[in-house]
Amino acid sequence: MTNPEDLIKKLNMISHPEGGYFSESFRDENNNVSLIYYLLKKNEWSHWHRLTKNETLHFYKGDPLIIYISKDGIDYSSAIIGEDDNFHYTVGSQNWFAMKSSGTYSLIGCTVAPGFDYQDFELAPADWKPTNFNIF
Repeated sequence: MTNPEDLIKKLNMISHPEGGYFSESFRDENNNVSLIYYLLKKNEWSHWHRLTKNETLHFYKGDPLIIYISKDGIDYSSAIIGEDDNFHYTVGSQNWFAMKSSGTYSLIGCTVAPGFDYQDFELAPADWKPTNFNIF
């Protein structure tokens, strides 16, 4: 298995505001679509956040990734990519979500169309989580 530190270096990743590491791998000249690599190491979480656009997550390498989703800020559901022939998941716009690797690390890609803009991104307050979320 690849060392996550080697991937971070090879892909020129930097710390992401929600946690984990990322690097932009593609953005077309008209900002119709953008793609990033995103990596979470063992015991790291992406903090709860949401976008005003759909975001499709693609599993690339490592251990399966657990995605926690909340439509209303009260209840939540989860999905796993990287196992059972399930290699992508689309988080609908305005849904809160957080992610965690199920093992040593998870490397995924994130596609946003139209292209990602930080104006479309909302990071929840540091202590926020859905009311009925009791995992962390």
